[in-house]
Amino acid sequence: MVGFYKHDIPAWMDGTEALSDGAYRAYHVIVQLIMLNEGPIALNERGIAGRCNQAIKSFRVHLDALLKIGKLILCDGRLTNPRAEIELQAVKKNRENAGKGGSSPKKLSKNSAEQVVSGASGADEPSADHDKPLKNNEAGKAALDKISSLKEKRREDSPIVPKGTDRFEEFRAAYPPRNVRFQATPARKRWLEALKRGADPEQIIAGAKSYAAEQHRIGKAGTEFVKTAEVWLRNQLWNDYQPEPAAPAQDAIATIPDDQCREWVRQWKQRGGYWPWRRVLPPNDPRTTIPAHILLAEAGIQHPTTLLKEAC
Repeated sequence: MVGFYKHDIPAWMDGTEALSDGAYRAYHVIVQLIMLNEGPIALNERGIAGRCNQAIKSFRVHLDALLKIGKLILCDGRLTNPRAEIELQAVKKNRENAGKGGSSPKKLSKNSAEQVVSGASGADEPSADHDKPLKNNEAGKAALDKISSLKEKRREDSPIVPKGTDRFEEFRAAYPPRNVRFQATPARKRWLEALKRGADPEQIIAGAKSYAAEQHRIGKAGTEFVKTAEVWLRNQLWNDYQPEPAAPAQDAIATIPDDQCREWVRQWKQRGGYWPWRRVLPPNDPRTTIPAHILLAEAGIQHPTTLLKEAC
């Protein structure tokens, strides 16, 4: 039975914020039962529903919702959760390592002890074995005392960016406030990782400004509902908050035939409002240059500003 395990609070909050109250309760109870059982649990609807303080009918609705979005997996009548499986593997590995314990130090041979004593007495010449390579190394490789540590290797692979030159403070100033102090250390780490992957700091800052404007508009700025900057950067959410593209030039629109515009509008309706064609603004935008007769015939839209426009 696992009585304690690591809990990533930001990841949990972001992963459950879209759940209803009932689904959240069911998800929380089932995950705890999986951890206590150290593996998948049987789908005992009456028992689990009782733990959730829910009627069986309501519990089934919430369970079905969790299965559909992949929060839980039902296999051979047993419930499991992918993240819980990862945490359980980590717990088992820690137990194995703890059970092994440390190996006892080897005793020094007589010759080795003499070498240590002579070295400590201030002898000018080092011992004959001092600069030998490791036993399993090929001849010519560096001796043990010349091999860089793993920590030093990481420093070599990770270039140091002086504070103030990476534009992190601009991002911090643009990011919407939460109900707690801004966690700069983890946020800066994710910021540098994003830049190392090739992300444009200008786009990240622009996305943060758009996200802040949205949170102020819906009244969530300054509350716990604002995502932490570390989570926001880790999930690369600046891509979801880029400014709207500028209206296309008229000469570019003029090259699009009516049939193409008509097909685009049809697909826009079928996809529920998804509009990936940046050459033209979407039909529900009053500034769109799609011909009025196509808007009216295909989507039933009649913008006053487009009634007199020519065909695109």
